[in-house]
Amino acid sequence: MGVFRFIALLVVFPAFSIGGSLVNSPLYQHLLNQAVQRLDERKAEILSLSGPDAYQARGEKVRASIIEGMGQFPERCPLNARTVWTRDFGDYVVEGVIFNSRPDFPVTANLYLPKQGEPPYPAVLGPCGHALEAKAMEAYQYCWINLARRGFAVLTYDPIGQGERLGYLKEDGSPDFWGTTEHTQLGALALLLGHSFARDEIWDGIRALDYLETRSDIDKTRIGCTGNSGGGTQTAYLMAIDPRIRCAAASCYITSLQRLFETIGPQDAEQNLIGQVARGIDHADFIESQFPNPVLICCASEDFFDIRGTWETFREAKK
Repeated sequence: MGVFRFIALLVVFPAFSIGGSLVNSPLYQHLLNQAVQRLDERKAEILSLSGPDAYQARGEKVRASIIEGMGQFPERCPLNARTVWTRDFGDYVVEGVIFNSRPDFPVTANLYLPKQGEPPYPAVLGPCGHALEAKAMEAYQYCWINLARRGFAVLTYDPIGQGERLGYLKEDGSPDFWGTTEHTQLGALALLLGHSFARDEIWDGIRALDYLETRSDIDKTRIGCTGNSGGGTQTAYLMAIDPRIRCAAASCYITSLQRLFETIGPQDAEQNLIGQVARGIDHADFIESQFPNPVLICCASEDFFDIRGTWETFREAKK
């Protein structure tokens, strides 16, 4: 087995374990030792960089590597976007939007529009974390309403397996399972097809940006992105991949791969990019690929994403 594939297994096994139980196994520790060696080589490469041009060149390299690890994106299809309802809440308006990210593959979304200021408005893309309600989760609504009241348009959308996009239903229409469980099921199928489930989630986000660009009331030059937990994962990927995102705030996701591997291991199918370690891609690369655009890291001291890794990543990216 080649070294590339061997190290790649490190980020595949934990996704199918229960509670990261493989972390203490001899095989996992063997793979971890190889991963740490590759991550150390990455650190040496980062230290050798000098000047803005070098950082931007590495950002392009990282961007291409992430896309390759996801398994390449499908071709763009017509969005077939439509607004299915509109509600006025006094100081902001919400539109219910549906667009196709792939042929006959609808994405359900809400677009929050401010009533203060004049269009075109600066916009924020709001990918959701692993809540069953997804875009309708109360805490997320508070965030989007807060932004809309401050003059931002916000497009938030349901991830696959959440909100209005549940794929595994019982006869009575209730979910058989959802969220991370559905993502793991779909992630296993995606690996058999040669790509990561992250590709499917992130493609929805890229097409959401495409939709924002179709709107005359949106300022295409001022688009940001923010999300929490699973939404933080998507934010990290999107800000690294899509240059249309001019600023970003990733919440409760950013740590470092070494700390992640030494604690709970990667948890969800979308966290596993094929060959990520072998390619020398760490969490800091998601941030550094945004250079020279600003990035805010939001974190919590008691989160299961180890905050020690968050500090390590922050210190590297800040340099």
